[in-house]
Amino acid sequence: MHLLKHRRNRALGVLAAVLVMSALVVAGCSTSLPTAGNVDNKAAKSLEDKGVRIIDVRTVAEFEAGHIPDAENVPLDQLADAMGSWKPADPILVYCATGSRSVEAMRMLVAAGFTSVFNLRDGIVAWDGDISAGPGGAVAGSLPPVASGLPVLYEFYTDW
Repeated sequence: MHLLKHRRNRALGVLAAVLVMSALVVAGCSTSLPTAGNVDNKAAKSLEDKGVRIIDVRTVAEFEAGHIPDAENVPLDQLADAMGSWKPADPILVYCATGSRSVEAMRMLVAAGFTSVFNLRDGIVAWDGDISAGPGGAVAGSLPPVASGLPVLYEFYTDW
């Protein structure tokens, strides 16, 4: 009887060790995404590193002035048509200049059934990662208006 109890305790100990090791392996290999919704730069960079589809909802001119590398330019007024060819289960990060238009883009995507949509809070003007720009391009806010000699565009958006 004592030997049977010893073997059972030993088996339970081995099982517990296997379960703990399995949990550690799963946790270490986890590629889970942050919670959908508004994300900061750190979370957005994590999404970028995982190959999430990045959508810039600004105008073509704004996009050409500067954008997050590998982002696709889909201006907000063209989003409804473009999203028809995307898979609703695929994660998407949207952004604009200051975060207003991309909030609207996030709402549109969620309403269309997309389940993993992220919005870069505060937009590209607050982005501290790499920027791709066309010849002579600059992102609004990256150069002081006096130094650039160009007019400054400020984005104001309201959801009346």
